[in-house]
Amino acid sequence: MTTPAQSDGIARRLKLVDLPPFPAVAIRALQLVSQSETRLSELHDLISADPAFAGEILRLANSPLYGIRVEITSTVQATILLGFERVKGLALTIAMRAYIEDLLHIPALRASWRHSLACAAVAEELAAASSMDKDSAYTGALIHDIGRLALAVMQPDAYNQLFQSTTGTSECVLQKERELFGVDHCEAGRLLTTAWSLPQVFIDITSHHHDRTKEGRLDLIGLISLGCRVADALGFEFAPNAECESYQLLISQLPDPVRQRMPVDPNEIASRITDKVICIESMRPSNARRDNAGKDDQSKPRTVASLGHSLQTNSPHAHGGSH
Repeated sequence: MTTPAQSDGIARRLKLVDLPPFPAVAIRALQLVSQSETRLSELHDLISADPAFAGEILRLANSPLYGIRVEITSTVQATILLGFERVKGLALTIAMRAYIEDLLHIPALRASWRHSLACAAVAEELAAASSMDKDSAYTGALIHDIGRLALAVMQPDAYNQLFQSTTGTSECVLQKERELFGVDHCEAGRLLTTAWSLPQVFIDITSHHHDRTKEGRLDLIGLISLGCRVADALGFEFAPNAECESYQLLISQLPDPVRQRMPVDPNEIASRITDKVICIESMRPSNARRDNAGKDDQSKPRTVASLGHSLQTNSPHAHGGSH
């Protein structure tokens, strides 16, 4: 096991901390503390200071994804109607999409991005069923694999080769990452979130989302870990895993009150997740949409066997998953 000091040194040699700059407005948004009395005004001031980013926020806020009945015309209105944590999640969604936009033709990055989106959508549903804050769950699940995205952005060809050859468990993926890069994506995520001075909760999520929690116990990290496994079971995997559990088995591990609030039919939740992924990807900047016209088949299938996989355009994988 690589120690934090060793992984820090490895990361410096790999220039992990010298990656292309992540959108600063999103980092600063994540740094804002939820308990701050001035949180809404701070978030509004931060977003409105970047007109292009504010425009993207408004475009996504007005999409069918959120079902707001009135048109949102200002960042003030967005923060009031959607709330502090949700707007932070919006900012992170837009920033991550922009960060990898030019690399989404690479299967490894596309699979990782879509897995993160699916995890966020599942975590949101699990949180709502568990009476936890669904917006915090969405944001935490969306950022959980930021270390993987960083490794793939840093060395896309090498990471894509890993992706193409991966057929084992999550631990196999982590081990291959250590062999290739000296750190796995959990350690890379810890390094990034620490370097960005994000709250401890994000450092813990990126570092420990592969940890298994006791059955029936569901804190935020446990919820995100379970969300990843559910996303895998629904076909939104990063890489194949022969030990992938079924949706029904995973849901059976939830406390009774939570399980009763989750869909029985996996096709129902898979359909909603597919809708969300398609909606977010359709919100690409106009030039990106023109450049990618015809590249992605975004038709909507109707069965769990094809819902997630239909979004894995050109993916070599067809079954199972590793988160």
